[in-house]
Amino acid sequence: MASISGSPAATVLRTLPNGVRLLAVPMPQVQSASVGVFLRVGSRDETPATNGISHVLEHMAFKGTATRSVQAINLDAERLGADVNAFTGKDSTAYFMTGLGRHANHLLSMTADIVLNSTFPEDELQRELEVIRQEAIEYDEDPQDSADDLLDRAIWGDASMGMPVIGTLENIEGFRRDDLVRHVQAHYVADKTIVAAAGHFDVEGWMALAEELFGAMPASPAAPATQAPVPAAYVGQALARRFTQVSQVFVNIAYPIAPSDPQAVAQTRWRLTAQLAANLLGSGMSSPLSDTIREKLGLAYTVDASIDKGDIWANFVVSAVTTPDKLDALVAATGDLLRAHAAAIDPVHLERARNQLTVSRVRTAERTYGTMEQAVEELLATGTVMPMDEALALIEDIGAHEVRAVFEGMLAHAPAVAITGKGATARQAKGLATRLAG
Repeated sequence: MASISGSPAATVLRTLPNGVRLLAVPMPQVQSASVGVFLRVGSRDETPATNGISHVLEHMAFKGTATRSVQAINLDAERLGADVNAFTGKDSTAYFMTGLGRHANHLLSMTADIVLNSTFPEDELQRELEVIRQEAIEYDEDPQDSADDLLDRAIWGDASMGMPVIGTLENIEGFRRDDLVRHVQAHYVADKTIVAAAGHFDVEGWMALAEELFGAMPASPAAPATQAPVPAAYVGQALARRFTQVSQVFVNIAYPIAPSDPQAVAQTRWRLTAQLAANLLGSGMSSPLSDTIREKLGLAYTVDASIDKGDIWANFVVSAVTTPDKLDALVAATGDLLRAHAAAIDPVHLERARNQLTVSRVRTAERTYGTMEQAVEELLATGTVMPMDEALALIEDIGAHEVRAVFEGMLAHAPAVAITGKGATARQAKGLATRLAG
């Protein structure tokens, strides 16, 4: 028997004997449902020689299974009116569909077929590699996308977390079917898999089908202890890449945020506190970051703060787009704001940030895909899923001293700085990092 936690009226979590976790979030107020298979594998699990293979696999999973062609895969879902999509990240890969709740079992069967039975036809692979190659070129030639990739390298250096999810052109052009098969055998395994659904559907019937479909999924070839992810070391470099065809500069500034306690509730509190800090500094037109940088100083049209996070990592990121003549002033003002928030938190802005985060959680809970994705993210990060009322109460309980401590802890590290665009140089990036340090 599978181990069970939860109840039919709440989130239901079951772990199958082989390690696959089944997660169902009933939403009786809606008529739709989202179904997904989430695998704890991404670019973090790659080497320089295999960088990009997780993303290639995500594309190729839709190109044919043992019983269905690529055309049948698309038509089967679209005949039900379902949306089909997938993504690859630093630490996860996901395949998901959204349709009517009464079709939840059909959606699960189709998604399982894609994940478990893909055949990676060689002729489809060669065509898709060219498509991905074009995607990579488009991404590489966009200064804003490049600033994001450059920030990863500034944060983590040469570690796998610092490599681009899409991979390198050389790797993309050289992948073969055998490479995909080896990666699937190593990483598309039971103990790295969460099968999830959220919406209006028959939970017990869906759970029974999920166990039937995934109960025989093989476990990792390595021992579970060796499969556990280890946080990548923070490097904190200052990097730049010049783009001559643009007139602006794209700047990303990041600081690591480390959890203070491995306990699940403490982990959730830490993550919510970090999000409060980002909302407080730079979410909305009235935030100190926007009010100072845009309204008072006129240094940028686009500027915000956010938390970029995964299962065992999180970074506080400030992003802006400006012109070269205003870059120094923008970074200096940002550093002043960060230090001011490490010293004191304005209660009015804390109230604003709390309400923004509360509304965000509530709105997410009204969408089936958002509910499913958030539940999976929490499960991967903490091993549990916090009920909505508990999460909202926790947000209300977080104090100003905890938010201030986020800024204080961030500033104990050298910033990671990435700039791309007109006139961007490594020397300039290092100078900006020095200014941020005050």
